[in-house]
Amino acid sequence: MAALQTIRDRGGLLISIVIGLALAAFIIGDALSSGSSVFNSERNQAGEIAGESVSIMDYQNMVSQQEELIKAMNGLSALNEEQQTMLRNNIWQQLVMTKLMDAEYEEIGLGVSSEELYDIMLGDNMSPSIRQLFADPTTGTVDKERARTIVSQILESPDQGQKAYWLNMEKEIGENRKLTKYHDLVGKALFITDEQATENAAGNVSKADISYIVKNYNTIDDSTISISNKEIETYYQENQARFQQEESRRIAYVNFDIDPSGEDYAETEKAVAELVDEFAASDEPMEFVNLTSDRKADLAYYKKSELGNDSVANYLFAHKGKVYGPYLENNAYKISRVGSVKMLPDSVRARHILIAPQNNNYAQAKAVADSLANLLKKGANFEQLARANSTDQNSAVNGGDLGWFNQRTMVQPFSDTVFFAKRNEIKVVVTQFGAHVVQVTQRAKPVEKIQVATIEKEITPSNKTTNKIYNDARHFASQIANAEDFNKQAEEQGLTKRIATVNKNDKTIAGMDNARDMIRQIYLAEEPGLVKTTDESIIFTNGNKYTVAILTQIDEEGTTPIRQVSATIKRILMQQKKAELLKKELAGLMSGSESLLSVAQKAGVDVKEAAEVSFNSFQIPGAGIEPRVIAAASVTEQGKLSMPIEGNQGVYVLMVNSRTNEEVTPEMVQEARTNMTQMNLYRANYQAVQAIIKHGEVKDQRYKFY
Repeated sequence: MAALQTIRDRGGLLISIVIGLALAAFIIGDALSSGSSVFNSERNQAGEIAGESVSIMDYQNMVSQQEELIKAMNGLSALNEEQQTMLRNNIWQQLVMTKLMDAEYEEIGLGVSSEELYDIMLGDNMSPSIRQLFADPTTGTVDKERARTIVSQILESPDQGQKAYWLNMEKEIGENRKLTKYHDLVGKALFITDEQATENAAGNVSKADISYIVKNYNTIDDSTISISNKEIETYYQENQARFQQEESRRIAYVNFDIDPSGEDYAETEKAVAELVDEFAASDEPMEFVNLTSDRKADLAYYKKSELGNDSVANYLFAHKGKVYGPYLENNAYKISRVGSVKMLPDSVRARHILIAPQNNNYAQAKAVADSLANLLKKGANFEQLARANSTDQNSAVNGGDLGWFNQRTMVQPFSDTVFFAKRNEIKVVVTQFGAHVVQVTQRAKPVEKIQVATIEKEITPSNKTTNKIYNDARHFASQIANAEDFNKQAEEQGLTKRIATVNKNDKTIAGMDNARDMIRQIYLAEEPGLVKTTDESIIFTNGNKYTVAILTQIDEEGTTPIRQVSATIKRILMQQKKAELLKKELAGLMSGSESLLSVAQKAGVDVKEAAEVSFNSFQIPGAGIEPRVIAAASVTEQGKLSMPIEGNQGVYVLMVNSRTNEEVTPEMVQEARTNMTQMNLYRANYQAVQAIIKHGEVKDQRYKFY
């Protein structure tokens, strides 16, 4: 069974949440082939794929099964919110891909035979993922017979988790194999000609030093350019593809911060002040802090310059038996006194051997550290043991040496141990990083340090304050029937109105810690108006804020309405017209002149230089991204002025001062062909899959539930 555990240990990464395309292929494959209701129910839909509904119940079952598998294989008790979100998204993506790609595979007759699958799992062409599980860590070789024996044990084992894990990998690798075949088919349609490869290779080794002038578009005032509604309409109709949009919704909202009132400040200060006398009389100030303060006592020792608050530091070092305060600091009222005084080094130099826990087994790590400590006490060489055993490789190479550090450099258990340890004394301490064998090698000269006992009470809004703020939010919302009312009331009440565009799966909105619930309600709304919570309230609670929001606009997926893009189109047309004017102006100034400097003087601009401009680049140093200008430089005769060029920033005129043209070798051409093929293959594969998804009638409605 040790071999099975090795599979478990090495395979953890393979089933992590961020694994690739076929993460849950086994679970999803079963759902698709078992006659499950996943594609039958029309109620409580998580979405639709190819016109078939996906029930939320079946979808959540898939998520839950995969979650349990991940937890089991990685020794986790639970997944955090971020991990759960990633898992749900991966399951959905896999569900979409499995359904749509299976239909595509069937249509073109693509599959993976049992013999082929065995070959990549346990045969001569073993998948890299499988090789990782069975490879000898020292040699990297795989004993295939041993691997087959282990797999047989797994499949015959009563441990169903191990079996499910292996079958999941088998399904995953099979699906990836089909996808690879599909990509290969797409790639065979791609061809790079000799001319294309040669031109690309030449562009890679061809550079030019250029001089140029640019007449920026902002030199022409917008008010001098007229753009008609007809021109905007024509551009819109001719460029529909540029104005495609995803489904989104627009909101306006106001946050009511739940902050403490002046009365809350006064009450908190009074409560702290009432503790002063009892605190001063206490013989156990640190324990008194733990019993009364919102924050546990800090057991560290500080010299005067380290306390951070000069007023507190000066008082405590001068009046070691008295209480300072109440004083306001970091949204809390505090009182402080000296808890203890010691002479301690300002810094120490130490070395350690870190034993990191395996599978969170800190007891085992400490047992190993204790054994090493015993060896050291018997005369073993610390540096040798550190190099051989420490999981802190940064210090291990130096024999465990950590150099000099002060009391706040390391985590507290570590610091408490080393700063109170004698020189050369061997100690073992456990921190969140593992078990440390530590030895102080040098101590700085001791200085007076104090332990500061501080009682603090955070200033929080009272129920009275919270209720008032809630009523303010409710009063604001009660006066709103539409967006016009919202704007009017926000202005009259001096409130900060925010606007946002949200997508259905967004989690955050500016100014809100976690807006997922509100976003879900925004998308459940059928028309513009005040956004309501699940219990029909108009007030959303978000951390220390109440929020009132109004849905102002629903933008469906498809072509953006012209009213929303008319301003953008107007800017585009305005730049085009400015470009024509500037090109005409510069062409006139160039008439009869062969000097770029003379054209620049007439145009009132400076001549700029750019060295070693690559013809395969898109960027000119100092000018930005200007592909059309670079293209012009590649064909402009050396020493001659170019024609005016319409660029992104303005209209350019350039002169090529010199060119560097290396001889293009067959090796360069082949390298260019390879790079172009790989780039085209990646783009084509991505576009092919995206096209399948786009035309697969996919509707993601999970936002209703998460």
